[in-house]
Amino acid sequence: LDVPQLRTSGRIRDSLNRLLRYEGDNFFVVNDKGVYKGVCRQRDALNPPRINIIMVDHNETRQALAHLEEAELLEILDHHRLGNPSTHVPIRFTVDIVGSTSTLVSEKIEEVGLSAPPKIAGLLLAGLLSDTLILTSPTTTERDQEAAKRLGRWAFVHGGPLAGETVQTYGEQILSAGAGLSSRTPQEIVSTDMKLYESGNYRFAVAQAEVTDLQQLAKHLTALKDALETLRSQKAVDFAMLLVTDVVRGSSRLLIVEEPSELSDLPYPRQPDGTRLAKGVVSRKKQLLPVVLGLLER
Repeated sequence: LDVPQLRTSGRIRDSLNRLLRYEGDNFFVVNDKGVYKGVCRQRDALNPPRINIIMVDHNETRQALAHLEEAELLEILDHHRLGNPSTHVPIRFTVDIVGSTSTLVSEKIEEVGLSAPPKIAGLLLAGLLSDTLILTSPTTTERDQEAAKRLGRWAFVHGGPLAGETVQTYGEQILSAGAGLSSRTPQEIVSTDMKLYESGNYRFAVAQAEVTDLQQLAKHLTALKDALETLRSQKAVDFAMLLVTDVVRGSSRLLIVEEPSELSDLPYPRQPDGTRLAKGVVSRKKQLLPVVLGLLER
């Protein structure tokens, strides 16, 4: 009996043509070793249950999981610019002006009278302190300050893994662990904290890396430019940028590959090594991106 087989690890969309051509109604489901796991009916395979998704800390389809259209989008919780996908039904949608989505999550937890377990609170606080550079970034709001106190109460409990820490000491460890150009490969540096955008006629990528001293950039500049060009090619974007931020002095250097002519008016002086000096710029979202979008859309 020649009955088509579907693998448990496969995607239904990859087998749609087979499903539609087959005149029967049932298919065998097997694992990767070919062991029988069950039977699937054609009508069920053509209308499978959807995975429920909540988009957190992003709302643009290009930054989400692949094939988002196959999932059921329930809610968006974010603090970035709007670029959200359309939905067939109304959903909960929260985009607020705070320095970190961790702030919004902690507020929702408190609103229902709960507290986060110490480990979860520690992770949320790490995100908040990283996003706001220990509450010194221009994106920081009073709500972020309150959220840091709230998460600290939950995270720094006696007997917990972060007992004895303070917001300041914990934040310094977070930034120190993520800062520096020598501890990661150039490919990791340009891809770890990278976002894709579209504006005007351009698709582009903006990555950010944190250091404690911009002097170390010279040693890694050529390798970072090569990695940025590789990223541009892999992501099929028109140009790519890397904002290297000195978290101690609150300033940045900007690397751009395939810079479009529209960005010639960037208010950041070009340096002898080809980078641009962005004094006082530490936030991609609030400081760099609005300037770039303004030039591309004018």
